[in-house]
Amino acid sequence: MKIKFWGTRGSLPSPLAAHQVHDKIVQALAAAHGQNLPTEEAALSAWVARHLPFSVRGTFGGNTACVQVSTDGPDYILLDAGTGLRDFAHDYRHQHRRGSKPGFPVGAHFHLFLSHLHWDHLQGLPFFYPIYAEGQHLTIYGAHDKIEEAVRAQFAAPYFPVPYEYLKAKINYQRLSPGQNYEIAGTRVRLCEQNHPGLSYGYRFEHQDRVFVYSTDCEHKQAEAAAADYPLLKFYADADLLVFDAMYSLEEAIYSKADWGHSSNVIGVELAARAQVRRLALFHHDPHNTDAELEETLFNTRMYAELYHQEKGRQNAPGKFPAEVLSSYDGLEVEL
Repeated sequence: MKIKFWGTRGSLPSPLAAHQVHDKIVQALAAAHGQNLPTEEAALSAWVARHLPFSVRGTFGGNTACVQVSTDGPDYILLDAGTGLRDFAHDYRHQHRRGSKPGFPVGAHFHLFLSHLHWDHLQGLPFFYPIYAEGQHLTIYGAHDKIEEAVRAQFAAPYFPVPYEYLKAKINYQRLSPGQNYEIAGTRVRLCEQNHPGLSYGYRFEHQDRVFVYSTDCEHKQAEAAAADYPLLKFYADADLLVFDAMYSLEEAIYSKADWGHSSNVIGVELAARAQVRRLALFHHDPHNTDAELEETLFNTRMYAELYHQEKGRQNAPGKFPAEVLSSYDGLEVEL
């Protein structure tokens, strides 16, 4: 499986402001001052990648949640329909150009899995170009009982000018039940109920010998999560990649933002270690956090993962879990 992140922010889109771009340029120029920089573009690009931190040379992005799962099958698997869905659709349209114009292959099938029905996980749907084209198929999955109603509402006047009835793609809805196994688009899929206002659901995908778990918008209460029989431990178990809601710091998750439905990087490390997850990806970034702050969070999370591993005496264990900690960003690709 290959995982691509099209949107990684929580709550609302958070594009870079002009002053933030200005600050990045200033920091880059300061780092380059006095250096004997190469003049060729490829060499200069390599210098930037080698000498500038990610928070200066790049950005974690501003799109809300959307993640793509690619297998060796012909269908498209998508998780959540935040504003990142638009970027996926834009890329898809240009991959299938007809001459000089973008196009859509007839018979394409998209499988869209919704974690829940909050707006930041639906707001990209009206900008998902394939639904306006004939010959496209979209199946929307989820465990909530008003999925179609919520999707139709995204196109309702006066909030959007194109009515749902104008969509040309064939759209189907399939209700899923937590705990059951499903075979969808060449993968085995299972859901798990999560602690979030209005409930959200995590998804576990298994394809051949790889396991991917998508667990956003979930609050893990410390006392419950510490239990040996905590249900999500089994759900996360042996994942090659766990996408984890780490929107808050540990202090925020416990005190100032308790019961808001999100978790922290610290709890993510502990659960990933106990579930023997190989790679942990922090996700659903707080829209208030800057690139520099998110980079610092990643550094601190990696440090905590190392300390946690040592404290639990795992240095003599068969492997270290999680072996790698990532911070997801718009455009990140991870091959499993």
